[in-house]
Amino acid sequence: MEFQAIGRQSAHEAIVEQIERAVDDGRLRPGDRLPSERRLMEQFGVSRPTVREAMRVLQATGVVAAHPGDPRGPEILAYSPAVFEKSLTRLAGVDTMSRVEILQFRIVIEANGSLLAAHNRTDDDLRDIRAAHRELRAAADRADGGFGAAADSFQAAIRRASHNQLVAVTGGVLAGVVRTLIDRRLADEPDVRRRLRASEGYATAVLDAIADRDGRAAAREVTLGIRAYYAGHLDPDERNQLALLAEGT
Repeated sequence: MEFQAIGRQSAHEAIVEQIERAVDDGRLRPGDRLPSERRLMEQFGVSRPTVREAMRVLQATGVVAAHPGDPRGPEILAYSPAVFEKSLTRLAGVDTMSRVEILQFRIVIEANGSLLAAHNRTDDDLRDIRAAHRELRAAADRADGGFGAAADSFQAAIRRASHNQLVAVTGGVLAGVVRTLIDRRLADEPDVRRRLRASEGYATAVLDAIADRDGRAAAREVTLGIRAYYAGHLDPDERNQLALLAEGT
């Protein structure tokens, strides 16, 4: 594998870009080895610290693995959902991400995940969803602060039933981000028990739709449930943005 010499400005970023491009287009495959550190210095025309900084970035993003004392070059790694999850977690946590953007993305993931679950779920999946729903109902009745965790478990069971890894990973990341919004919503709610029971009602409708293998109904109930839960916490423009997604279900 030969690389092109680069300029001095942002040198380590240019190295990262070339190696990532080689992985994307298949010139480097999982299990392949990069050249030695000295050879990389020669090919890129940069110093040892620059090469090492580039390797640190590539290791942090899961592109390569380097083992101390190994005379061979860094190894190209296979794609892992864990890498995607790590990157998505950082993205979802940035300050520029608005709450309506997060809720829109949650509707996209959770509604379509429920649709897939309705079509792909097994009997074992349905048993897991029912068990999580029982916990959700109990948490709604108690109104003791455990509803958020129970809702996460219910939604996670549905995502697993979708049998789509990306739905499971992205939905899991969103659950952590949305938990803050859930806690804030309940803190502003004058009748918490009524709010929780209303949310549990939507969850029951989702469960029934999945049991009936009615994907469109499951997606619709998820969308309506999210909109109803946050309606009093959003301004009119934000509510309109969520309504756009509801029109497509």
